[in-house]
Amino acid sequence: MKIMVRMIGLLTVLVLASCGAPKPPEWTLGKSVQYPEQAYLLGVGMGTTQAQAEDRARAEISKIFTVEIHSKEIASESEWLNKAGNVAGTEYRQAVASELTATSDKILSGVRIAELWKDEKTGAFHALAVLERMRTGTGLRADVNEADQVAVEEVRQAEAAPTKFRALGHYLSALQALDARKALASDLRIVDPSGWVAEAPYSAAVIGGKADAVAGSIHVGIDLQNDPNGIVRGAVIQALTGQGIQLAPSFAGDVRLQGRIELEQYKTTTDPWQWSVASAQVEFLEPDDKILDSLRVSVREGSRIPSRSETLAMEKLGEKLAQSLLERLVGLGHR
Repeated sequence: MKIMVRMIGLLTVLVLASCGAPKPPEWTLGKSVQYPEQAYLLGVGMGTTQAQAEDRARAEISKIFTVEIHSKEIASESEWLNKAGNVAGTEYRQAVASELTATSDKILSGVRIAELWKDEKTGAFHALAVLERMRTGTGLRADVNEADQVAVEEVRQAEAAPTKFRALGHYLSALQALDARKALASDLRIVDPSGWVAEAPYSAAVIGGKADAVAGSIHVGIDLQNDPNGIVRGAVIQALTGQGIQLAPSFAGDVRLQGRIELEQYKTTTDPWQWSVASAQVEFLEPDDKILDSLRVSVREGSRIPSRSETLAMEKLGEKLAQSLLERLVGLGHR
């Protein structure tokens, strides 16, 4: 009898103990009946505070898209520019990465904290972040369709462009739209359980080929004053010929690059180096002298040898000018 009483007492203690330590919700393990994987993307976070747990839960969802950003940073438009050498500089790459990050931020704005739980025994907070697949997918699909329409329109304008240079600008703009479309489609495949995305109206390879063909038929005249050794002109020529663009006499061509180089030198009393500042004010001109675009570029280089600082500045100016000129081609497609 005493043994029976002891067993009953032990069972009572166990029952009471189990009642005092509730089991964690199922979602803390990354699964939820209320938020099934077919309808939601889930992220679970744990922290010493509620805010920390919520931030970590959101971060778990953002990781899915962050991985994709790193794989999409090199766009086909950037690759086209890079054929001329190291002219697609860090600023351009940062712009591409920033645009992709902004797109992901827009997606992640739909993330919300759906559940919270505190483990009374450890004091740890747990949070469940959810992203609704259908709503997010609807927005992404609309963005994909918009990018498709832009690409189709840019190609149409390229084929009807009055000049080869404008045609090239439109083809590069189409590449830009296809790059954006590729990133959006990648995110849509993650969000949509079916993973289905319609085919793009054109492949980047086809449009890149059209851009190459047009570039190869363009003749550019370069007239840069105050460049006696041709250092700046040489850098520009190298960049343009790297794209297959042909040179023409300075007074002719499908487009003319016209400008003037300025060089200033100075030295401070506390610095043994000689500094040179090289600047260029240039314009793109069509055969009828219509200005397509204009820009000003400036660089500074230093050396203990005055002539060396001048050469370095002119070389860097040529590189920066070539980079700016090629990047401006994309904007010309929208004019």
